Amino acid sequence: MFSKSLFVSGSLSLLAVLALSGCGGAPYAAGLSPELPMPNDISGKIFYVEGKEAWRSPSGGYNAKTRNIHILQNTADLTLSEGYRYFSFERPVQLSNFDGNMINTAKEFIEKCTPSEGQIFDVGNARCGLNGTTVKASVLFVAFKEAPKTILSYDAKEVKAYLQENKLYREDSYEINEEAVAKLFPKQTKIPQKKQ
Repeated sequence: MFSKSLFVSGSLSLLAVLALSGCGGAPYAAGLSPELPMPNDISGKIFYVEGKEAWRSPSGGYNAKTRNIHILQNTADLTLSEGYRYFSFERPVQLSNFDGNMINTAKEFIEKCTPSEGQIFDVGNARCGLNGTTVKASVLFVAFKEAPKTILSYDAKEVKAYLQENKLYREDSYEINEEAVAKLFPKQTKIPQKKQ
């Protein structure tokens, strides 16, 4: 089994700083590791990606919903564009498939990780650990070429198809910015260790 974290201490606080600071510009994305061996499973590569609100609406629920769906879209798109097919969320911990989160389809993600558009206040909009009040939010995920055997994962092609079929797919995307993201994770990652 996996250790609780794939990253050195402090990376979560850096993730929070970036999520709270990002207002303008395209959401960033970057790879954070080479392919890493996953104990008792296949190798995967760690990525960072952000999502952004469609536009700043007076409805806090609408804002968080569009941003969270954009995170899912950008995760699927980045997975596919990098030559992978499957992904599992690693951070935030409430969304982490490595820490027992059982969500692995776009439909489930939207049902459980996005607030109602009619929820006008920001209170209660932080679903699945994704802050309810920021214009941008971010996740860490691991991409795989094959479906992992010991970690629940999303099929990126199915996620993209679902978003397109339900008219939730947006034309705006992410911007690869390895330099900016590397500043947030100066100590990078470590190979996950088995639990004792």
